[in-house]
Amino acid sequence: MKRILLAVLGVALVSAGCADPIAPAAPTVALPTIAETFSDTLLVAGTNTHIFNVTTVGAVKVTLNSVVPGASVGLGVGTPSLGSCIVIDHVVSVADQAALLSGTATVPGQYCVIIQDIGNLVEPAVYTINVLHS
Repeated sequence: MKRILLAVLGVALVSAGCADPIAPAAPTVALPTIAETFSDTLLVAGTNTHIFNVTTVGAVKVTLNSVVPGASVGLGVGTPSLGSCIVIDHVVSVADQAALLSGTATVPGQYCVIIQDIGNLVEPAVYTINVLHS
């Protein structure tokens, strides 16, 4: 009788060990409260990268405010790596139209925003980018 009880108990313990684990709770996403503005000159056929630090899991919004003289440019957001930016998401923006990239930074750390000439600049252009993050 004891052997049967031990066998049943052993099977129950092994079965419990094979059950699906309980998933951890999703992190609370913080609202973006830190605003950073990047302004510089984009050269013909050039690319500029700006780095910002996200301190907590939360929303990130990138807006291209202006490009003067007006032209279409590439705008992206990603993570810095070896002096460049590994782009996660990007858009092509027409000057004087607010291009917006938005998402969630799921890990605190360094991120980057990139702006590049996609072949439309005929002279250097001055730009302003706003980044809103947590």
